[in-house]
Amino acid sequence: MKTDWNSIRGMLNAAIDACERIEALRYAETDREATINIGGQKVSLHDFLVTAWTYPEKLRYQIIRERHDIGVDLPYVPEAARILLAMSQAAIELVDAGEVTPAKQDIQQMIKWFDEDLVRGNESAVATQR
Repeated sequence: MKTDWNSIRGMLNAAIDACERIEALRYAETDREATINIGGQKVSLHDFLVTAWTYPEKLRYQIIRERHDIGVDLPYVPEAARILLAMSQAAIELVDAGEVTPAKQDIQQMIKWFDEDLVRGNESAVATQR
């Protein structure tokens, strides 16, 4: 099966960029009730933030339904999906972690391993097998 990596990259980058910009605003819980007028309706900052996580949740189920409709259901969670999930779960622990990045050296080691060893090791193993 083929994967649309550009859409995945675009989705993740959009979330990262938006979160980074929101943090730069120095958002605080006390800002939740701030509102703007959209089409005559008051929309709170909290409404925007909740939508930022419910929108992709809803889209996830749409993707699952559409995959089912065209007959490409997942019989198991692919390894690439597990990698993305695990990396995003580790990354979210860095949100609001303060001035000193926890496990920074280990994070850099992991990034280096992904960049230098993971794919090269997979390419070598596949070449040997085939």
